[in-house]
Amino acid sequence: MYKNIFDSHAHYDDERYDGEREQVIENLFDSGVCGIINIGCTLERSQKSVDFADKYENFYAAVGIHPEDVEDLPRDYLDTLRKWTENEKVVAIGEIGLDYHYEGYNREKQIEVFKEQLELAKELDMPVIIHSRDATEDCMAILKEYKPKGVMHCFSGSAETAKEVLSLGISISFTG
Repeated sequence: MYKNIFDSHAHYDDERYDGEREQVIENLFDSGVCGIINIGCTLERSQKSVDFADKYENFYAAVGIHPEDVEDLPRDYLDTLRKWTENEKVVAIGEIGLDYHYEGYNREKQIEVFKEQLELAKELDMPVIIHSRDATEDCMAILKEYKPKGVMHCFSGSAETAKEVLSLGISISFTG
């Protein structure tokens, strides 16, 4: 059995866990997981991440807006994210970034919201969890501009892009 596993990117707020979430989480901690960061993707899911962090001793939260969820944000969404970061168990801004994979995406809005969240992370001196899919050129240009600390989650770019990301001081996660 493994011990001291820290899951740095989880989505236990996902509806697939409805009805068995408590048992799944209990089993994780009984099976060697010592900590979890639950990642926010919308305001609602970020709130759930904060709630989990408040409920479970070894749960932490990241709060943010995923690029697929940038439409119809309230004007004060950054104030909401900022307020949640007052909780000492909120450890990152994320999952944020760019995703041009599916037709109908709003490139300009994704870039706007990504930059706003990077500015918030910089203001608060917090790391970010970056999502980038089919948007390498735009994402890298923005990362070079803002130079955040954090991790590029689920990296699928080229070796050259990996070197660029690492040269910015950003970690890379190979998942999925």
